[in-house]
Amino acid sequence: METPLYGLVDSHFHLLAIREKGIEPSPLLATMNELGYRGIDIGLGGNDLKERIELVGTYSDIYFAAGLGPWAAAWEDWKIKEALHLLYSDLSRHPVLAVGEIGLDNYWKYGTRERQEAIFLAQADLGKPIIIHNREADEQFIGLLSQHSFPRGGIFHCFSGSEELALLALEKGFYLSFAGSLTYKGSQPLIALMKRMPKERLLLETDSPYLAPIPKRGKKNIPLYIEHLYRFVANKLELPIETLIRLVSSNFQRFVDEAKVDRF
Repeated sequence: METPLYGLVDSHFHLLAIREKGIEPSPLLATMNELGYRGIDIGLGGNDLKERIELVGTYSDIYFAAGLGPWAAAWEDWKIKEALHLLYSDLSRHPVLAVGEIGLDNYWKYGTRERQEAIFLAQADLGKPIIIHNREADEQFIGLLSQHSFPRGGIFHCFSGSEELALLALEKGFYLSFAGSLTYKGSQPLIALMKRMPKERLLLETDSPYLAPIPKRGKKNIPLYIEHLYRFVANKLELPIETLIRLVSSNFQRFVDEAKVDRF
């Protein structure tokens, strides 16, 4: 049995969704604390920040992001306006690290493309880094990145896009975060892209409770499973695992420092 890795960063996970899958967060958080994990708990509804803050409690190395994802484009106008109002209020009252996850999704086709873009842009100009959800929307994002500055940058989470999008995102100052899907069959082009990208812009994530990495694929994912992704990436990059841990930790700390927010 391999010794658990210490000091890992999981740049993207969903504690409320993990709880909804039947996994109690308290013992999970305790183990993460013991192993020195850091990361970002991501909101999905735009009005769940208070509950997530209470759930995490005094764990000092978990930051928060809050935002309305593309699924909000399927909501009625009044609900979107109400959710945005609550989000703006939360951002003004709490030291939220980033706005997210927000973005575009043409796989599920929530609302219209134009409506998704409008909701995304309404949140992308709030003076914070953004955490981007992109599913089958590479061309749209290439257009948006070409037309807008996004001066605070952010993270393309669970990156699975084209090399053209990756290069433009990196040029614009974004980080690329890779999830457990990188370990799945057919990910060779994405692995090749990861090998070529500037390593100071590399982050890793679980997106838990989704996308459990091999050998945990098919199970409900948790942040602790990110150690399998670290071992996989270290092997592909031909790096000692300790070197990769230091690299990702340094990248994450830079992102936190750039965001200029204190954990409360």
